[in-house]
Amino acid sequence: MNNNTLKFIEAYSVRLEQIDQQTMHLLREWRNQADIRKQMVNQNLITPAQHLAWFKQIEQAHNQQHFIIYYKQQAIGAINIATEEASLQQAQIAQVGLYITEPKYKNNMLAFAPSLAINDYAFQILNINQLKSKVRQSNQPAIKYNQQLGYQFNPLNDEFTEITLTADNYEQASKQLKNWLSRG
Repeated sequence: MNNNTLKFIEAYSVRLEQIDQQTMHLLREWRNQADIRKQMVNQNLITPAQHLAWFKQIEQAHNQQHFIIYYKQQAIGAINIATEEASLQQAQIAQVGLYITEPKYKNNMLAFAPSLAINDYAFQILNINQLKSKVRQSNQPAIKYNQQLGYQFNPLNDEFTEITLTADNYEQASKQLKNWLSRG
């Protein structure tokens, strides 16, 4: 991993810890859950061998980081940031992926905490100019969630919409969320 990137992020009552040999198995287990898999671009089950090959590749990658989300020391999901550029440190555009696996945290205020933490990291530490991702049009909870974070929408086709977020849009849209989450 890049020496200048953070190994963990603590903010808004959550801790994001970079995955390692001990936690990588959680990602495969979660990623293969039917409710998570159906929202992914690649909806295939991931085999142990595929997962191990992926993990070995990202261990050396400078253009992506993957974190386990902890709340009160319980692993509740995963979040990542990636770019198509050579490294996150040089990136102008990156994408963020998130899934919450603990049902009681999926549709409440806490679900915003990991996004706020990684968006702050992207815009304030990595100096990324724009976050951009694809979301399934059928994933209305994710669309509503990302609207509240300030993302702008551009439908790509019947299946996907592209979402983009600038630092200015994020700062304006996230003020209220940050206030609510800072209350503990």
